Amino acid sequence: MPVELSVKEVREELSRAAGAAEVGGGERATLLLGRLFHEVFAEAIGRDPGRSGVRVLMEAGPDREIASERLIAHLYRVLVGPRLARHHAHLRETTPQVLVFWQATQNLARWLAGITWALVDADRPMSWEEVTQALHAEVSLACELREPGWTDTVRLVGIADALLHVPGKPHFCALELKLGRANPAVDLGQAALYRLIAARMSRGAGASALALVRFSPEIEETLISAAQVVEAEARLLALIGTLTGVALRSPAPVRAPKRPSMTPTDAPKQKPQTSYAELGLKLARAFREYGRSIEITGEPAVGPRFLRFEARLGRGVTFDQIARLTTEVGLKVGVGKEPIVSRDGGRLCMDLQRPDPQTVPFSVVVAALGPRDTRHGSSRLPLGVDLDGKLRFADLASPINAHVLVAGTTGSGKTEWLRMAIAGLMHANTPETLRLVLVDPKLSAFLELRRSRYLWPKHGLWVPGDKDVVEVLEDLVDEMDRRYKAFGALGVDDLTRFVEKKGRPLPRIVLFCDEYFALISQDRQQRKQIEGAISLLGAKARAAGIHLVIATQQPSRQVIQGALDSNMPCRVGLMTQSAIESRMILQAPGAERLTGYGDLLYKDVGDPIRLQAPYLSAEERARMFGGG
Repeated sequence: MPVELSVKEVREELSRAAGAAEVGGGERATLLLGRLFHEVFAEAIGRDPGRSGVRVLMEAGPDREIASERLIAHLYRVLVGPRLARHHAHLRETTPQVLVFWQATQNLARWLAGITWALVDADRPMSWEEVTQALHAEVSLACELREPGWTDTVRLVGIADALLHVPGKPHFCALELKLGRANPAVDLGQAALYRLIAARMSRGAGASALALVRFSPEIEETLISAAQVVEAEARLLALIGTLTGVALRSPAPVRAPKRPSMTPTDAPKQKPQTSYAELGLKLARAFREYGRSIEITGEPAVGPRFLRFEARLGRGVTFDQIARLTTEVGLKVGVGKEPIVSRDGGRLCMDLQRPDPQTVPFSVVVAALGPRDTRHGSSRLPLGVDLDGKLRFADLASPINAHVLVAGTTGSGKTEWLRMAIAGLMHANTPETLRLVLVDPKLSAFLELRRSRYLWPKHGLWVPGDKDVVEVLEDLVDEMDRRYKAFGALGVDDLTRFVEKKGRPLPRIVLFCDEYFALISQDRQQRKQIEGAISLLGAKARAAGIHLVIATQQPSRQVIQGALDSNMPCRVGLMTQSAIESRMILQAPGAERLTGYGDLLYKDVGDPIRLQAPYLSAEERARMFGGG
């Protein structure tokens, strides 16, 4: 069976070799704008008449300058403006990046106009539909490589930004589109990989080329012919052989084993069981019975509560066809929850409920929380461990993660997740750098913290029967305003700069609410006051170092829409009762198929990722909360 390698993995190695920043380490808003830029491009060259930018160009007349301006207006009105409005909460504090994004989009329009007219000026006139046939966005590519001296075949997979392929011509051009300047050498290497795959896939494509196009601050296009890229491809093939361990000259392969376990790195490793592989065979067999052939590739990745199988689609089978059969296949395989089908780069992934679920103890992730910072404290809120056993965080100091909305039904692990998140913050902070405001409508979540030194002196733990919860929120608003006045007097604009200039800590305040629905379901006037205070804090409190972590058992339209939806882009979705509830919290289905007990989907920018929350036992809570 071929060894599979993704373009993303090769790019990460190129980045390390070049000393570039870790992949994915950029600002979340910048990553979001990059994704939106590629979405706009894909729709602009698509075949939807109402959204196609190519159609606008072709119907604008012979004046190319006028056509370009009409295209720019069309892109903003139909493709860009609605997206910026939809992601306003993510982008409201990133005006410079948004301006760069818009400048790049205008350059994209001019570049697309040039490509379009070049195609139209070719051998014969073309309709706008024919032009769209020559340009393809987000192209899934895969090829098998076997070089002299290799011990096995390598299957290289990835998704190219675009391919330019004139119908009837044997050659094509692989395109790599960049919003701005990152690492030119690494970007070029990635583009060469896509050209390599496409060339191996197509017979007679030896004359094909690649182009690396940047759109900000100006259009910068690097066109490389097939002859020029031969040397680069030879180096890339050598790197691929090393990463996969198939090159005879590489006695110590660089590439890590293919994700054998999803348990934390400090936890004991679990050996894959034969029964896991048998489940994969059952899965493939069930799909074949419904006429949808798939091939399971390799051993599954073993997580605490689920198994992730990577699969290859059979001839003529689509992703949507597979996704529509998960209910029937789940019943045939005999698992309690339907499989979750997703895309991961160029791979098809299927998550199947593990027959012997395990717990991730909080103790095994303590080292990943980092040392206690006695001056600035830590703004990193632990979320859960990922497929590689790495503890993932939401940085409350980031505009994207400043406030967190949590949802999950009974048995999902919602309250346990809140306690784990509090423990993680307490471990990395002192009472001088962190204060907690705990709202416990059901008198069951936070009572162990009632004597904690981490409680905010003004309002620490609120339970029914205390003063009106509206007063707690309004006092937080007053504290936010007081802090901004202090910041202004010192000539700074956020908590971090205030602490640096003042030379002493000012505690970050985090409000945790266990059941938001219980707060707003009693009195209409009180609900209006609560939502008003949350809107103010959600929109303004981040820079003051005040944050909200709000959980609800009922993520319905009535609860989520409004103050929560517009001010809390960071979402933690534990098991929900329905796909509708999953969509309300995550804008995507899937949470209804989670297995409970801390199995979660986390979303801020991009697609949700699946994590497992560490479990804070009663003994650990007594030690951390009682003495804290």
